[in-house]
Amino acid sequence: MIQIETAWLLLLPIMFGIGWLASRWDLRLENRMDERERMRQQRSTFKGLSLLLNEQPDQAIETLVKIAQLDPETIELHFSLGNLFRRRGETERAIRVHQHLVNRDDLKPRDRDHAAYELGRDFLRAGLLDRAEASLNRVGSGKFAAPAKESLLEMYQIERDWKKAITAASQLEKLQGKSHQTEIAQFHCELGQEALQANDLSGAEKSIQEALGVVANHTRALILQGDYLMALGQPTQAIEAWSIVASSHPAYMHLIADRWMKAHTDLDQSAAGLERLCELLNTQASGELLDVVHKQVMNIRGLQAANTIISEVMQHSPSLSALSKLAETRLALEEGNANSERLMELKSILHLLRQRTTSLARYTCGNCGFRARRFYWQCPGCNSWEAYSPRRSEGVAPSGPSM
Repeated sequence: MIQIETAWLLLLPIMFGIGWLASRWDLRLENRMDERERMRQQRSTFKGLSLLLNEQPDQAIETLVKIAQLDPETIELHFSLGNLFRRRGETERAIRVHQHLVNRDDLKPRDRDHAAYELGRDFLRAGLLDRAEASLNRVGSGKFAAPAKESLLEMYQIERDWKKAITAASQLEKLQGKSHQTEIAQFHCELGQEALQANDLSGAEKSIQEALGVVANHTRALILQGDYLMALGQPTQAIEAWSIVASSHPAYMHLIADRWMKAHTDLDQSAAGLERLCELLNTQASGELLDVVHKQVMNIRGLQAANTIISEVMQHSPSLSALSKLAETRLALEEGNANSERLMELKSILHLLRQRTTSLARYTCGNCGFRARRFYWQCPGCNSWEAYSPRRSEGVAPSGPSM
């Protein structure tokens, strides 16, 4: 048997003890080094924030970039600072912060996409639309793909680049799984409207058909189709297109009432056209349709017929607009009489009613409450499509903005 001396037996526990103490010492040194590193990063962070507060953004960004190189988790600090700058309107500072991140080679793809997205928002806020488009198009297919497409869609609408807006909205549908058919149909209608104004009838027809292909019997597309057919000299076909609006979307007939009457007049059918509009007054007796019908009835049927129609409207759909038209008709009927006091009374009533209806009659966005005297397909306040009610209200003015 191997003989082990007693001294070696005593030495083994001592050696194990020394090894354990050495490992604990190394761990302690490592913890101290980590603590020193954290303290150094904290001092650098405080230094960067101090430079920002002292209006030295360039040196602050350099300091914060060094922190990010030491600890990738501080990248979120850059994003927070950049967004803060953008919200405060300091877009140049925001651009510098996000530009530093975009130009780094050691970022993860997700962080690089995030930086490109934020930089695109910075450029968009600064009005640098071409640079915003380039930056947003650099965003990959990850978490920020859909927000980037939303920003591109917003930008294309600002630029009124409807073709690119259609592409962006279609891509956004695939990313979000949510329909954007309403917006796409409106973009086609915008192209059709521009083509009609440029007398590009073939281009107008193509855009109108594409809009109707996206949304069947789309109100605005049908209205434009009637305009296109009128430009071709085909009032009968135009009336057929607008008749669909009258049947399916009667609340929008006030937008085309004058053109409806012109098409019927071209066919020597003004009486039939007026009769259809009068029928619509049973359910659409507010706003501009009443104005058009009142004017046409006075021209075609005479004052007494206008008085009868407005009196009927006051029975089933009383409003300040109808009362104003009634006062206008009664004044016209009384002008042939010699009773000057009666005329002055009616003129005073009519003047007050016109002032009141002018100040109250507004179209209101159902999304943001923005109020306007004219009808918009896209709200000027929140840029939502088809958010305006086609009926003009006369109630108490809401607290929202107006124009």
